Amino acid sequence: MKKMIAAVDALHFSPSQLATFRYFAREQDARLTIICLDNFSAEMAPMTSMYPECYAINYAQITAEGRAALEWQRTTNIRKLEDACAEGAIGLRIVETNGYPVQEIVKESRFADLLLLSADTSFGSLPDTVPTRFVTETLAGAECPVMVMPGELSVIREIVFSYNGTFSSTYAIRTFTTLFPECSNIPVKLLYVEEKGHHHIPHEEKIINYLSLHYDQVTTEVLTGDPATAFLAYLIRRNDCIVTYGAYGRSGVSRFFHRSDAENVLRTVNIPIFITHP
Repeated sequence: MKKMIAAVDALHFSPSQLATFRYFAREQDARLTIICLDNFSAEMAPMTSMYPECYAINYAQITAEGRAALEWQRTTNIRKLEDACAEGAIGLRIVETNGYPVQEIVKESRFADLLLLSADTSFGSLPDTVPTRFVTETLAGAECPVMVMPGELSVIREIVFSYNGTFSSTYAIRTFTTLFPECSNIPVKLLYVEEKGHHHIPHEEKIINYLSLHYDQVTTEVLTGDPATAFLAYLIRRNDCIVTYGAYGRSGVSRFFHRSDAENVLRTVNIPIFITHP
């Protein structure tokens, strides 16, 4: 049985987020543990810089009121999380992060088969971009594969393996295949975008032979144009597939797998994205 962990913020998680994690783990016959990252001290930090010293009395009152509100929200959320996990037979751990949630979840990932994240998971009271800084830093540092989940998970009808012949893209495909043998009956699309004038899929016979051993239906497709743009255009209207990416945040790999390209996909599409690196 696979061990999956999912990271949630004690102050900013939603029932739909938890339901998505639980549904995915159940579909993959995995044991799921929710890692509730309690980053309360860091949540208060942005408030302390919003008020100048000349408003010291008002600031103290606002800080006290803000802390009380956040403590109530945290306590309420954790209680809801405990109830939901107990009802769904999900493991739960509350982890105090002391302002460093990325470090804590990276440590947890060392002992997991897969980490589940939502692209909007954050740990600050101020607005953040999507994907958030927490997510991008976790993706670069994670010591196990990561699946970034959409807000709501649709039925998966196809697996899209992004591929350009490099070790990193093949590693992501092989890791996904090893983790999810139960997906063998889901149609697979090997997606290649022409690079450097190469019109043919690199090592096509070898990669097709490998995939055919693990999946019942394998097809290929070659796109033209800028790899990042073509790949995003292919996925932008999809909500019924999983896509793999390799070598997130690593240097010395093909531009097709640059960190910024993966972030554009995370920002734009609404599908599960499987990201790993050797």
